[in-house]
Amino acid sequence: MTKRYTPNRGTADLKNSPKRIALGKWLRQQREAKGLTMREMQSLSGKPHSYFGKIEQAQRGLDILEFIELCAWLGIDVVESVRTVRML
Repeated sequence: MTKRYTPNRGTADLKNSPKRIALGKWLRQQREAKGLTMREMQSLSGKPHSYFGKIEQAQRGLDILEFIELCAWLGIDVVESVRTVRML
C-alpha cells in the first residue's frame, strides 16, 4: 500500500506530491512522444513555455479545464488520458 500524500495545512509547497510528480512525468512523455519542445507547446497554446516546465517539474498542478486544454493541444484523448493519469 502506498503512503497517501497529505499536505501540511497553511503551506503552498506541493512539490513533493506524488500525483504532481506523476502528472509532470506523464506530460513530458506525451509531449516528447509528439516530438514537441516546450517552445512549440507555447506556440500551440499561447501559454508561456515556463507553464509547461512548471508542470513537468511538479511546481504547478492543473485543474480539470486546463487538463482538457492540454490534451487538445497534444491531440490526445481526454478520457483515456484521465484514466492513465489516475492510475499513476
